[in-house]
Amino acid sequence: MTNLSFYNYYNEEKDDFSDIIFGLKDEKQKKLSSKYFYDENGSTLFDEITTLKEYYPTKKEIEILENQDKEFFKNLPSNSIVIEFGGGSNKKIIKLLKALNNPIEYIPIDISKEFLYKNAAKSAKKFPDIKVSAICADFDQVETIEKLIGKERSKIGFFPGSTIGNYCPKDAKKLLKKFSKILGNNNYLIVGVDLKKDVDVLEKAYNDSEGITAKFNKNILNGINNKCGSFFNVNNFYHKAFFNKNENRVEMHLVSKKRQSVQILDNIINIDKGESIHTENSYKYSLQSFKELSKSVGFEIIKVLTDEELFFGVFFLKVKNS
Repeated sequence: MTNLSFYNYYNEEKDDFSDIIFGLKDEKQKKLSSKYFYDENGSTLFDEITTLKEYYPTKKEIEILENQDKEFFKNLPSNSIVIEFGGGSNKKIIKLLKALNNPIEYIPIDISKEFLYKNAAKSAKKFPDIKVSAICADFDQVETIEKLIGKERSKIGFFPGSTIGNYCPKDAKKLLKKFSKILGNNNYLIVGVDLKKDVDVLEKAYNDSEGITAKFNKNILNGINNKCGSFFNVNNFYHKAFFNKNENRVEMHLVSKKRQSVQILDNIINIDKGESIHTENSYKYSLQSFKELSKSVGFEIIKVLTDEELFFGVFFLKVKNS
């Protein structure tokens, strides 16, 4: 008898990829959604990034989970369902499930089916007394997720890894509202947030000496090729990441080494030499600015944990107005 269930509600065949075409035809700045990073290879590469010496967010978040585990036990409800929005690597969820008081079910939600199932299976094996229900779905499928999770029992949402920073503040608010609707009033959300810090530290984290982040960035084009049947040559681009101080964010781009044209479905995408495709933003917050953003969408701030260097924050939020 296994404690693992798997539900697939994400149908890639229904995608019309209009967002890809629209983004690549943008005359001001070509762009791709960062959600396309996370095919199986991209998820594996990101796991590798988290171990790099320059990449601090994962290390700092795990440090908080390990060193301040009593705060999780004390401030969060017992016998809860734990919902991870973006079921990535098991490193953090293992720490969280150990820190909480008798969690009864773990529900990871992600669109990367193979990676999700593999990690859910590992979690089920690690915690045989906890029911594991993996849901392959997009966060936009709020009603489907709500129906599957139900309204009974207390819930703790988990959105780790500073992924909230991949969304501009306006879209971050929309996403947090979706999470609050899924969780329901008086339930909880734990959010990992990368904090403002020295620019040199930030830029090194996205330009590692081993070039793994560059491989991860370029892999988004391989993912687009697989989805759309296009023929992007990743060798025709180079990785560029820098801190945009006006926007308080690190930007990742793929810069074209030459003038080129790529066909995607019935569309021809022309790219000039030196022109870039904007692939990711990572917004950095102060403790106060993220508190204000959370409050603006109906959350109450319960607790904020940081590492000693104030590199990273873990926010305990309570849904007050879903």
